[in-house]
Amino acid sequence: MARASQQASKPVFHAPIRFDWTDEKLQTLSQEQLLNLLENLDRQRAIGRIAESVAGPIDQRIASLLTVRNSTKRRKQLALAMQLDAGAEGAH
Repeated sequence: MARASQQASKPVFHAPIRFDWTDEKLQTLSQEQLLNLLENLDRQRAIGRIAESVAGPIDQRIASLLTVRNSTKRRKQLALAMQLDAGAEGAH
């Protein structure tokens, strides 16, 4: 019977996630799924796992599939996030 190691585990590097979303794949997603995908894309961009040059065009393609209502919701979320970022930077 093997003993459990007492050493702390080391962090593991994970390669950046690939966003290979074709227009056909995107069109099959529901509005909720599109919003979730955009939120995930924002997180990946914020932590540096995906470059702005890659994320920008994907963001635009996904946003173009949103309904007017969801597009407005998305713009409000982005504006709020920008305000929070500006407030956090001003506090330092």
